[in-house]
Amino acid sequence: MAKNLLAQYIWEINELNRSEHGLTLTELNERWLRNDKLNDRKIPLIRKTWYAHRQEIFYQFGIDIECNKRTNKYYIKYKESIGQPDIQNWLLNSFAVGNMLLQGKDMKGRILYENVPSGYDYLTDLIEAMRENKIIQITYCGFWSGKKATFELKPYCLKVFKQRWYIIAGNVSYESTWIYALDRIEDLEITTKKFKLPKGFDAERFFAPYYGVSITEDDETTVRLKVYGKQVMYIRLLKIHESQEEIKTTPEYSIFEYHIKPTFEFEQELLSHGEDVEVLEPDYLRKRIEDHIVRMGRRYGLQLKEK
Repeated sequence: MAKNLLAQYIWEINELNRSEHGLTLTELNERWLRNDKLNDRKIPLIRKTWYAHRQEIFYQFGIDIECNKRTNKYYIKYKESIGQPDIQNWLLNSFAVGNMLLQGKDMKGRILYENVPSGYDYLTDLIEAMRENKIIQITYCGFWSGKKATFELKPYCLKVFKQRWYIIAGNVSYESTWIYALDRIEDLEITTKKFKLPKGFDAERFFAPYYGVSITEDDETTVRLKVYGKQVMYIRLLKIHESQEEIKTTPEYSIFEYHIKPTFEFEQELLSHGEDVEVLEPDYLRKRIEDHIVRMGRRYGLQLKEK
């Protein structure tokens, strides 16, 4: 239910966003009844339901839908905000394209999607729990162990990384902050118990020194990368991390500097650029990358020696 309702919210936002002068409830309902994929049961969008949806859309996406009393057309207030490059825009674009694909059979096979693990099923419930600061109980299947466990969490914030949803939460039993992938959740229940956010908690500041969703107790450090050839332009345009600065530029290479807490995910990102990226500092990170390369070389029968 939650997944379908979220899809309907985003469908409604998308329809209003595409309409230049807005839509009356009658016009919106007519389009909704024609949507065979999201509304195969042909349930009408009545005024009471539409009023509730407008409220939820505002709470969950911060999008204000107002009515022009002269024309009775509904429209998105501050429409330009939808164009901002944030999670709201990512969701809208994903569902908008998905809806068009479902309704446009002639486009089948011409727009290709990356296969993304599920995780949408619990988004609405998680947002509700975060908004009301309520503890949730989940059944979670560990990625590496494959073992299931049921426990309580204090949901702090949601984050998307490489098209997977994660919940950052306080584990009630261990009184520590953990990160859980939504596609590993098998059951979720919102309890009646309330919690308080840790004093001064700020999600953006929490993740500022990290790449991805892995966290570490290591200290933040300065990382310098030497990037060669055409890869310079790629990394210049698509920053590896928000702290990125280009501190030296030559025709052959550039040196980029970062202030970050290196994690396994960060190391994997550096390795993905192959021979075009070299770690200059710190020494321990350079050594880790060297060790990865040596072990990789041995897989291919190369006789590389560790330093």
